Amino acid sequence: MDFSEEGAAISRKRTWSKWGSYFSTYLFLAFIGLAFIAGAVWLTGTWFDLHAPVIQLQPDAQLLGPKQTFTLTLSDDNSGLSRVTVRLQQEGNRKEVLAQTFPGRRWGRGGQDRQVQIPLTLEAKAWGFQEGPATLTVEARDYSLMGWFQGNRAELVRPLHIDLTPLRLTFTSINEVLNQGGTGLVTYQVNKPTAKTGLLVNGVFYPGYAVGKEAGRYLAFFAVPYDLPQPLNLELLAVDLGGAEVRHKLWYRLKPRKWKADTLNISDDFLQRKLAEFQGMNPQLQGLTDPLAVFLQINQAERLKNDRFILDVCQQSHSEPLWQGAFSRLPNSKPMAGFADQRTYKYRGREVDKQVHLGQDLASLERAEVPAGNTGIVVSTGPLGIYGQSVILDHGLGLFSLYSHLSEIKVEKNQKVQKGDILGRTGATGMAGGDHLHFAVMIHGHPVNPVEWWDPHWLKDQVYRQLAIVGLPAAPAKAVAAPESGTESRKTPGTKKKKRQ
Repeated sequence: MDFSEEGAAISRKRTWSKWGSYFSTYLFLAFIGLAFIAGAVWLTGTWFDLHAPVIQLQPDAQLLGPKQTFTLTLSDDNSGLSRVTVRLQQEGNRKEVLAQTFPGRRWGRGGQDRQVQIPLTLEAKAWGFQEGPATLTVEARDYSLMGWFQGNRAELVRPLHIDLTPLRLTFTSINEVLNQGGTGLVTYQVNKPTAKTGLLVNGVFYPGYAVGKEAGRYLAFFAVPYDLPQPLNLELLAVDLGGAEVRHKLWYRLKPRKWKADTLNISDDFLQRKLAEFQGMNPQLQGLTDPLAVFLQINQAERLKNDRFILDVCQQSHSEPLWQGAFSRLPNSKPMAGFADQRTYKYRGREVDKQVHLGQDLASLERAEVPAGNTGIVVSTGPLGIYGQSVILDHGLGLFSLYSHLSEIKVEKNQKVQKGDILGRTGATGMAGGDHLHFAVMIHGHPVNPVEWWDPHWLKDQVYRQLAIVGLPAAPAKAVAAPESGTESRKTPGTKKKKRQ
């Protein structure tokens, strides 16, 4: 062998060995570097995280009653919660409400608690605090080594006003007689500002309205259910700004009512005439070819949908009465189907459906002009399912009226109309077999018998006498005028013409 070639091979071998050693050292140092970086990231994320805990306190109240409960929510997604303290302070008084620590850190995870909810009951009166300004301070820390190993600090400071005056609710008046399906009115007083107040009718809430010049006077109109499967339970409700709640159960005189039963025969001609209109109310019905199946879908599901819409539209009402005196009816009209008629629908002699008619049908000349029953603000116009082309008016204090099956609408949303202004013309749109007006009255979307609101004597005895108690104007002279000519005069159940003792 050539010694020169052997020497070159040995030299190359030594060179590769040297470079291999360098590469191994480089890999080792790179591994150490990556481990150091990973460790630094881990330490930063768990031991030296820069994010302070998050503090939330609900409800967002600024008023503190004698005893009030809040919900304190703390969260820290990094090193975990370490401790929390809560203090209530007022000049001359300081109370540590809460001092709590949380389980210590686990390697790689920080503290065990990342989010906690704590009920926080503040008993200002029992702790000797006085009415006036105070401060609630919440301080929370995490398990980070930041802040000179004390952890990141978060603080919530909420200024409060302590109110130790008990909430009082005083009943004033209610209708002499409540008619089943009719309108009720209750007046009452509250001794301090409220967050919520009104009347519960079998659990359904009707808001109260502050009225009159004297502070704390309220009234609430409410619907007496036309169907009473259970006893009528009336409770006044008031909740002050600090969350204290008071209820007052009311006693009343109720006049029950048995509603008329009616049968409607559905003809093939009616179904064919209305098929396209009904399918237009719900695109999902376009594929159905059975006119009766389409009718039943509209009479059931669409009816519920329309009534929910009316309920939603009537939740917000003008805070002052816009109407004056009795409502007017469609001139020269004949009453047809009445309020709460129990309808049975038959097709070819077979019963196919049952519904309740929640308004008053009035028949006049074809395409007769429809006047506003009273002064109000237009809150809805346009197609409304089974009710066809419709207009809804807000008359204030939760009182609304509905005009349906119109062939033409002449008013716009948000327009103010006076009593007698023309809203449109009668028609046969929606679930109508012929030209007529469906007129309805609602209290915050809940239907009531419109006959009462046509009756000036009922208004005088059951409404205006109570309005006078809370300082609203007495009934105008025209409120006791005779019913319009050409309309049927009816005495409203529960109306008293003799002077009360």
